[in-house]
Amino acid sequence: MAAKERSGNRTMTAMEKRRRRSGASGYILFAVIVSLISLVVLVQIRDVKQRLSVYEQQDQALDEQIAAQLERTEELNELEKYVQTKAYAEEQAHEKLGLVNEGEIIFKLEDN
Repeated sequence: MAAKERSGNRTMTAMEKRRRRSGASGYILFAVIVSLISLVVLVQIRDVKQRLSVYEQQDQALDEQIAAQLERTEELNELEKYVQTKAYAEEQAHEKLGLVNEGEIIFKLEDN
């Protein structure tokens, strides 16, 4: 019986060693998988940050364009008000039609 116990103990010990080895390799496999997943997540985070940076630059450029267009709109509104004044009509009559107000004298230079 002592032989059976010994061989039984040896078999248990060998089985335990196999379990321990498979457990250790399982932990290693788990660590490798977690490392790979972490690497993939880090790469994705880097890509998202790069896209975010590009989007922020586009947003800033669009904000500048909006500000420029608002300024242009204000200038056009002021021009529209000026075009509706008598001073603008007189200015255009002088420049384009050559009209003068009463009492004005026009001097023209002769070309030599």
